[in-house]
This record gives sequence, structure tokens and C-alpha cells, in this order.
Amino acid sequence: MSGGGEVWRHRVPQLAGVWLVGAVVLPAMVAGLPVLLLGGVGLLAVAALACTVLLVVFLAVLIHGTAPASVLGATGGRRAAWVALVLGFGTILWRLGWALTDEIGAGISGRPGLTALVGGVPFVLVAGVLQRQARWRFAAVAAFVGLAATGLVALRTSGPDELTLRLAYTPGLDRDTTFVVEVPGYRPSDDAYGGRLGTGDFLPEDPDDVPPVRQVTVVAYRSVDPDPMCGWDVVDSHLGGECVREPGGLVYRRAVQQHGYQVRHGDGAIVVSGTYGVDRELLRHAARTLRPASAALQDARDVFVADVPGYRGQPMGPPPGMSYEPADHMSGPRSVVLTLTAVRANVNAPCFQVRCTPEGGGLTYVRAEATHAYVLRRGAVDVQVTGGMAVDRALLRRAVLAARPATDEELLRALPPPPPDGPLDRLRTWLRAHP
Repeated sequence: MSGGGEVWRHRVPQLAGVWLVGAVVLPAMVAGLPVLLLGGVGLLAVAALACTVLLVVFLAVLIHGTAPASVLGATGGRRAAWVALVLGFGTILWRLGWALTDEIGAGISGRPGLTALVGGVPFVLVAGVLQRQARWRFAAVAAFVGLAATGLVALRTSGPDELTLRLAYTPGLDRDTTFVVEVPGYRPSDDAYGGRLGTGDFLPEDPDDVPPVRQVTVVAYRSVDPDPMCGWDVVDSHLGGECVREPGGLVYRRAVQQHGYQVRHGDGAIVVSGTYGVDRELLRHAARTLRPASAALQDARDVFVADVPGYRGQPMGPPPGMSYEPADHMSGPRSVVLTLTAVRANVNAPCFQVRCTPEGGGLTYVRAEATHAYVLRRGAVDVQVTGGMAVDRALLRRAVLAARPATDEELLRALPPPPPDGPLDRLRTWLRAHP
């Protein structure tokens, strides 16, 4: 028989033998794992060792009888290397192959016929790379590259698309109620959607357009401490530092964020303080009009009220006292903030306990005490743009009419990617990011 025929006579049994390892032996071992686990970890370890020894012996006998077909069949040491390479790399590729086919939903592992047909391919490829003839080695490498490329393409296109994954990973986000808008002169608090486009809260681009915070508080303290500059001071008060005496027993003091007056009262003192958006003259007027709160208002000892023109007061605590806010609600960022929201439509929800003015075409103007808004019915969704009292009504109307559903590209930019669920999911994520 010719040399080529001799090699061929050994090649067929060799490839058939390694095929059996992946097509029959390893699937049988995996199927027996649940039974072995019933006997405990020790029995499983002994069985795994015994199976490995049997596989090594089987492959050693196989290469001994088919040595002329392999480049590693000449000596005992090279044959041992052949056994290690076929068993090691074959098992690794076999495991990766099943994981990949399961991940892409090929359904091979659940069908015994396909398992027997395909399961031996990884071992045949490794043995093929170790064939004596170059054309067989080349064919094995080409087959491996082709199968790997096909598997990667299938992995990339398998499973939910990237947007579906990100939406599922983001709790509380409804695709149908995610609206975005661009408001002239405003910037979104979250620029994840790109540029000046956003959702949620918006603030003026120019910080000078944000009114200063205006708030006045009146708090009584039961004791004072000596002070080298003014003779006395309220240690627990947030006012301190500069001390200016004024007629009527008033003491003006400044702090980092507030200024105001301290007025002696018995053994203690009353502190009238305000943010720096509050005029000093207004604080002086409030300090000169202090008086005990009425019995109906006073729910704690030593609560005092004052006349603060243009402000509305309400009890506060602790410490017990009074807090005054501008009656026109023109105070700080909340008076100029603009907020875009979208919810599932409800017949009465936009007008619950507020004053509504329908304008036709599904558009409704909503007026509350400290805010006003426009609500636009868009199919099954109510889109609402709410603003503080310093926000122009016409701007709210233009913003709600300009609001639109976020595109897939904008959502992909804004939503964080989900954490990978295993190595294959990481690989799929990378493949999608590098087409």
C-alpha cells in the first residue's frame, strides 16, 4: 500500500475516535452528573478522575494505533503531547461551543441527534491541526476560523437588542413616556441626551436669571452669652461675626449665608434672620414688630411672629419658630425651574385640586399656588411642562408643544449599559460596540 494510503488508513480511525470523545463520552459524563451529585462531592471527584484517566488511556491507545496520520505520532513523548493537546484544547473548544450555541438559542444541546453529530467537531478540529499532511492542517484551521466567525456573528445578532437591554436594566423607565425637549435660554440638569436636549428639570443658562433665595425666620432663644463686641450674643444662633448696634436695642449681625437682627427678650433673645436676597430694611422692620404668636398658632413655647410685608408665614421647627416665604413665590431656583414630565393619561389627573383652563387640541393650562403648567394630551400620554411663577406662560406653552418622544439613538446615549451577564454577554457587548 502506498504511503498516502497508509496515512489515510490511520486517519479515518483517528478522527472517528476523537469524534466519539465529544459526541458520546463527554455528553454521557455530563448527563451522569446529577446522579453522581446525589452521592456527594467526594463521589463526583472520584468519578471525574476515573473518567479523565479512561479518556487519557483511550486517546493514548488511539494515537499509538494511528501514529502515521499525525505529526506527533513518532515517539512516546510526542504521542503524550498529542493526547494532552487533543484532550485539553478539544475539551475547552467543546465547552465553549456548547455555551455559544446555547447562548444564541441554536437548540443543539437539547436534541440528542444533533449533539452526537456536532459534539465531536472540536476534537476533530484539534486532531486535524495535528495531521501529518499540510492540506489537512490547512483545512482544519480554515474550518475552525469559519465556524468561529459564524459563531461570533450569530452571537452579535442574538438576544435582545441593545436598547431593549438598557430599558430593562433601567427601573421605572417607560419607553412610551420618555419625552425630551430643547428650551431656548435653558439647559437641562441632565445633558445625557445630548447638547441642550433633555428631560426632567431645566434651569436658565444665565445664572443671573435665577432670583436670589428670599426667606425670613424668627426664632426665640431662652439664654444669651457674653460677647466682647456687643456685650451679649446668642451662641446657638447661626448669626455671628460683625456686630452693629442700632436704636431700640437691635443688634445687626452677618453670617456666611444669612444676616439679620438679634433682639433681647427677658433672659434670652429673638433672632430675625434672612438670606441675602432679603433687604436689611425689611429685616429691621420685622425685628421692630415682634410679638408673641396667637394661641391658635403657638404649638410650642416662645414662638414669636413679625410683620414681613409681601411674605407669608408658617410655623417651623426645630427649633420652634416662624418661617416666611415670598407671597409671589419669586424666590431662588424653584421660581424659574422648568420641568418636563410625561405620564400615562388619566382623565382627571392634571386638574386635581388645581385650576385648569382648556385651550383646545388637547392642551390645558394648569395653575397651582406656587407653579403653573401646560399639559398636552398625546394619545395615551399626558405631557406636562411645569414652571415656577417666574417662568413665562408662553414659554411653557411652546415647550410642551415642542416636546417629543426620545429617539432610539438618544435613549442609547442617555441610558447606562447593563452589567455583562457572563463572559459571552461581555463578548456580545463588545461585538456590538465594534461592528
